[in-house]
Amino acid sequence: MKTILGCLEVTLKNTYLRGKTIIYQRAVPTKLRDRYAGRTVKHDLKTSDIAEAAKAVALLNKRYDAEFSGLIASPETSPDSLKAHATAYLKARDLTPEGKDNEYTAIELFYEALDLKREQYSRGDEETYRTAQPQDYLTPVESKAWQMLHGTSSKTLNGALELHLNQHTKRDDAKFTTYQRRSFATLTTLVGNIAMEECDRATARRYLGAMLVKNKTTTVRRNMTTITAVFSTYIKENELNRTNPFAGLSIPGEGKDSVKRIPFTALELRTLITLCRTADDDCRWILAMLADTGARLAEVVGLSLADIDLDAEVPHITIQPHPWRTLKNSGSARTVPLVGSALWAAQRTKAAAVTGQRFAFPRYTNDKECKATHASNTLNKWMRTGGLEHVAHELRHTMADRLRAVQCPRVIQFALEGHGSKDDGDNYGDGYTLNVKAEWLLKVAGALGSP
Repeated sequence: MKTILGCLEVTLKNTYLRGKTIIYQRAVPTKLRDRYAGRTVKHDLKTSDIAEAAKAVALLNKRYDAEFSGLIASPETSPDSLKAHATAYLKARDLTPEGKDNEYTAIELFYEALDLKREQYSRGDEETYRTAQPQDYLTPVESKAWQMLHGTSSKTLNGALELHLNQHTKRDDAKFTTYQRRSFATLTTLVGNIAMEECDRATARRYLGAMLVKNKTTTVRRNMTTITAVFSTYIKENELNRTNPFAGLSIPGEGKDSVKRIPFTALELRTLITLCRTADDDCRWILAMLADTGARLAEVVGLSLADIDLDAEVPHITIQPHPWRTLKNSGSARTVPLVGSALWAAQRTKAAAVTGQRFAFPRYTNDKECKATHASNTLNKWMRTGGLEHVAHELRHTMADRLRAVQCPRVIQFALEGHGSKDDGDNYGDGYTLNVKAEWLLKVAGALGSP
């Protein structure tokens, strides 16, 4: 890629410009193409700044120089050479085999790179992606590096993690297993892939102390929930007479450091809806749908066009799991009537769709993923520029307050918002009809008045 900086013409090799973003692209050597998904490797550098891109390109060139050299040396010819190349592969990514000093960020980037290869291998086929084994989509060096980093002994921490995932009912859910691995890596990053017998209550307390230095208590609790579950599975499956070192471990000040969600005032909500109607684009349609449905951001961003039914007696959206976006819990699958600004946004979304369009918001959703976090960042920034010091998720909290204000029964509120009910009786039958749910949402919209 060539660009002009002042009076100088600068060339940045192995890059090109796509829109306003610089893309790194490098050809795979001919003799190695059977080990990669394509003829080139690509990375979105997520910047338009030449200086930042140059630093990223230098690191990527260093990485691929080492990787290509190692693969050309045919490391699979002997176990020793394979291990040596796999060690070099990890070292190039600032990782050491089963090391306790590995940075969590480096481990996360490693897993992301392997998951990208899994996606490339599956070529958009969800079944292929779900059932793919590492040896199907990884090179011999990558596969060995994964084994060395992760550990293969069933009596180690990572071995216990594999046991837990294999036993879990959601073992075929790639997003779930990826989250579990990343969460559990916060422990192995600190103590290494040690034997399960070495991990005691003192280890658990040391982990807790280290995590609290840089993380909120809610984050620490989420990670500890995963770790506790792994230990419980290991103890149960091996019929051990020992206590779970992470069970019942209290977190000092738990929840007190969380950021309190502040709902929109009626004036702020009317202002938001007015701004959305004025801007009248896909991002604002997302916000408007959130405002009068109370849905979660990912639930709206991940809608397919077919999930929006404007021709029904009661226009509504169907929130259901998709390969590109799962739901938070079983109670999240539901239908939500469209009223007020949400109905306007849905109509605009449908009207703007082009022939062959599958997703309601293709800017953030494709057949592989729903980039709800990207949408959140964009929407939050836009609201702040409009003088609204809120985040998109607070629209959900606002809807809960609005429903309470019109004295909506709690069970109907749960049905609208997708919360799991604590009463088993609420699960009997087909649930509340769209007409019943629409009645309460119309009361909410009417109470707000015109923006």
